[in-house]
Amino acid sequence: MTLLPPLLRKLRAPSLVLASLLLATACASAPARPPVSIGTGQPRVDPVTGEPVQAKPGEEVDDLALEPYHRDDGGLTPDFMVGKDVKRAAVLLPFSHPSANVRTEAEAMLAGIELALFELAGTDFMILPKDTAGRASTAEARADEAIKEGADIILGPLFAANVGGVKDAASRKSLPVVAFSNDKTVAGGGVYLASIMPEEEVIRVMGYAASRGTRTFVFLGPDSTYGKQVEAAMRAEAAKNGWRMASSAFYPADSGAGDQARQIASVIKAETAVSRERIGVMIPERGVKLLAVAPLLPYNGVDLGKVRLLGTSAWDDSSIWREPALEGALFATSDPDNMSTFKDTYHRIYGRAPSDLAAAAYDAAAMAVSLSTASRIQHSGVTDPNGFMGVNGLFRYRLDGTAQRGLAVKQISGSGAAVVEKGITQFPPGGS
Repeated sequence: MTLLPPLLRKLRAPSLVLASLLLATACASAPARPPVSIGTGQPRVDPVTGEPVQAKPGEEVDDLALEPYHRDDGGLTPDFMVGKDVKRAAVLLPFSHPSANVRTEAEAMLAGIELALFELAGTDFMILPKDTAGRASTAEARADEAIKEGADIILGPLFAANVGGVKDAASRKSLPVVAFSNDKTVAGGGVYLASIMPEEEVIRVMGYAASRGTRTFVFLGPDSTYGKQVEAAMRAEAAKNGWRMASSAFYPADSGAGDQARQIASVIKAETAVSRERIGVMIPERGVKLLAVAPLLPYNGVDLGKVRLLGTSAWDDSSIWREPALEGALFATSDPDNMSTFKDTYHRIYGRAPSDLAAAAYDAAAMAVSLSTASRIQHSGVTDPNGFMGVNGLFRYRLDGTAQRGLAVKQISGSGAAVVEKGITQFPPGGS
């Protein structure tokens, strides 16, 4: 069996991997206290010259470099790794999905993984890319293949519907699965979600607003899975902290929000008539739709000086920041100090900006490499309560498979969006 599906053999990849698309080198430190720094996105430095190693985009992957392989340690092993304690990470992504957008995303995520390996992994670490095609049955079959080839951890799949079969396959060998879905219903039982969950963003921005005196909240958002996820997280966080959810209004995701905006506006006006507290208004929208919804509040008589508009990382978009209705609005996002170098390096090598999932994939791979150096690629290593510091900032996995995040809060002004509170760099002792 060949290690790469035909599609991957045709990919043009930067020379991040030293022997092939599968291999990369690194020297990460074992998890320590405080959290392990698992990557910065900075180029590797040549140990002799001290100069950054320049990856060259556009190099063809040489099929001959992928052969031969051995199985002397029970797993697939390239010639030059024979005799080493090889660690393997399977990468399960939909490289041949019918959607071009999904295929592009999968390739971007693989690029993020390659970059992490180039910076951090040693010559005893390899990846096993597998094409799931976005199908549950295929994902499970590829997971079985990877396990037979000696995988120690599985990175992927992308879709929630594909997680169950991969989880079942991995559980037979007690392997951790780091999936990229943001549907927390598929987390747990050995599956950890690498995506930044909307719930974490809600917790962060509501907490910041509450620390500034806002303890009454309303929701105005789309009647969609995402909208419902955000609204449920708001209700849970309000109940947990003794705050109040005054009202929620869902508008059709594919049409206007006029009626629902009038409903929420009437609630806000009633609340502010009897209280000096600023009301937190969550609008989990993005782009053009956000620019259509947010101005409906002042249009319906809401004094924006009496509210705090709140959003998620979808608001980290310079195209929306000049909207007058969003002046002073708050949103949670990854700390830009941790992300900026990664974005610059990724763009320099691949000629495009990384997607959010490419950054999540980088951190997942970096964590796997870090754990491998201390022989801790196991569930207890993944759930280290001290966490890891990656390009998306501080994170640690709870036992239920969701990730707690050290996110930053940004505030919008006419000149842009600035960090008003940085993400934490160390978790408090104990669990989340």
